[in-house]
Amino acid sequence: MVAVQGAPEQALEAARVLEDQLRARFAPLRPVALVCAQRGGETILVPLQPSASAAPPGGAPLAIPAASQGAIPGRTSPLGPLLREGLARGAAAMAIVAAEAHDGSVDWLTRLLAPVVDGGYDFVCPAYRRHRTAGAINTGIVAPLIRTLYGQSLRQPLGTEAALSAPLAERLLADGDWLRRPAEAGSDAWLIAKVLGDGARVAQAWLGAWPQPAGAPEELSETLTRALGLVFGEMERTAARWQRTGASRPVAMPGSDGYEPGGELLDPARLLEAFSLGLRDLLPIWALVLPPETLLALQGHAAGPVGGAALPDGIWARIIYDFAVAHMTRIVERRQLLRSLAPLYLGWLAGLVQAAATLDEAAFDARVEATAAAFEREKRYLVARWRWPDEFNP
Repeated sequence: MVAVQGAPEQALEAARVLEDQLRARFAPLRPVALVCAQRGGETILVPLQPSASAAPPGGAPLAIPAASQGAIPGRTSPLGPLLREGLARGAAAMAIVAAEAHDGSVDWLTRLLAPVVDGGYDFVCPAYRRHRTAGAINTGIVAPLIRTLYGQSLRQPLGTEAALSAPLAERLLADGDWLRRPAEAGSDAWLIAKVLGDGARVAQAWLGAWPQPAGAPEELSETLTRALGLVFGEMERTAARWQRTGASRPVAMPGSDGYEPGGELLDPARLLEAFSLGLRDLLPIWALVLPPETLLALQGHAAGPVGGAALPDGIWARIIYDFAVAHMTRIVERRQLLRSLAPLYLGWLAGLVQAAATLDEAAFDARVEATAAAFEREKRYLVARWRWPDEFNP
């Protein structure tokens, strides 16, 4: 079962292509194609062909919705319809995949689905080949944070695409959040928090080049607001669990071939200029969120020479933790808070850009790992701030 979300013509064509690919790889499972559509403000799954509306005879169907990147959570997320339809059809596996074109040099469908169909895994998280500085919000914030909170090291935990087993689908669909929190249930952040706290068997799948969404890229401050708003929200609701999580463990990912060198040409000087401008204009907000010693470190970073030392990983981890606490305590209006993080992120990104331009593959991988390790080292700071936020207020 394949469901595709996107413009009607594009979604229909993508569903037909995916159905052919699935039949070639998983013929005994009798895949059926569906298209994600909007009706009355919610997402529904529409059969690609009228005959596909009934469960296919002989063999369990394979359930794979394809949703465009950045799907809106809750009623418009494809996850709820996927779980319901997949379980109703007795699906052997369910997945969300992007409607955009995938890497034709990689058998990405098999890599995504085989761990569930043949390997007994409950959840498969994707990973993609990207340029070193592409998707840096994931590299520098989301992946290290989720690794620290939930104890499993996933390269791209909010990758939108995912494969799920039927038992996991049953547990997710039975969760009360679909009624209690319809605006968040079904989002990427909600799904990963539930899965990593569920005891599910988790794998990663290397799917080749990232199927980049078409259209103009989202403004940075909007991306931070959308992505971190969801992650920080789940962080607040799962605090009792993540405060007890120990050191993270790696999740195997066969076939990885690392980052691509090059990518978009980012100028560290311009990034640091934007950071310095933010330090000047947003200091009254940051002073409500960050301790004095962090503000002093930021002022020193802004005063340093272009091409100088990168923002230390420990300070960067503490900044993200400070913003998570401020989001929880609502010391600043949440949207304003998250938008104000953009210049700080650009200040950190300047160091990543410098590393991308000068380090070989192994050294750059070690640089990314050092950032994630710093988040884990600073977890005690996060726990203390979370439990006693008033003691840290400037």
